[in-house]
Amino acid sequence: MELRTLFKILKRYWYLIILPPILVGVFTLITYRAPAQGYTSTLRFSVGYAPEPQTMSLYDRKYPAWLTSEYIAGGLSDWAKTGDFAQAVADVAGSDITAGEVAGSLVSDHLRSIVVLYLNGGNPDRLAAMGNAAIQVLQVRNNVIFPQNGAGATVTALDGVVVAPAPASLRNRLDIPIRIGLGLALGVVLAFLVWYFDPRIRDRADAEAIGLNIIAEIPKK
Repeated sequence: MELRTLFKILKRYWYLIILPPILVGVFTLITYRAPAQGYTSTLRFSVGYAPEPQTMSLYDRKYPAWLTSEYIAGGLSDWAKTGDFAQAVADVAGSDITAGEVAGSLVSDHLRSIVVLYLNGGNPDRLAAMGNAAIQVLQVRNNVIFPQNGAGATVTALDGVVVAPAPASLRNRLDIPIRIGLGLALGVVLAFLVWYFDPRIRDRADAEAIGLNIIAEIPKK
């Protein structure tokens, strides 16, 4: 199909192309509800492990302590993803906060000897309660979960619990444009379908397409 034929189809059935996005836009404006405001908080923790007083290793005695701290940080980050951690945080937080709510609001990560917890939710007060509880659980219970820590690793909260409004997600920002775009695409498809099944002869090309010989052509005024 030639490019000019495509333009001819779009020009001929332009009203079918714009109708679906208009309908989608009107329906969206009528039914649109602004998404609820979300909140977020980021907590970072340094993980320390005291070096042995003396060592027979050829390495600096501080090196194994640093390496151990990295292992502990990875273990604490993995522990924060479990139901046990979520339940422990819920028990400390109180305020009818459940383990399921904690698990759904918390994401953990780590980098070297730093553990990072990301809290997301719709209630800033509950997020603050969960953040404070998570700090306490990491500091007090790490030696219970990992007995190899001995008396326990030193877990220091590097951030206070600061809950801030979360920016709108990419999905929420693009929701309306995507709907309009899909409506426009539907309109283009509809225009080509109508053109394909249209039995009427409108111009010389239509007549020649069905094998008719054109003797004369009356131009448009």
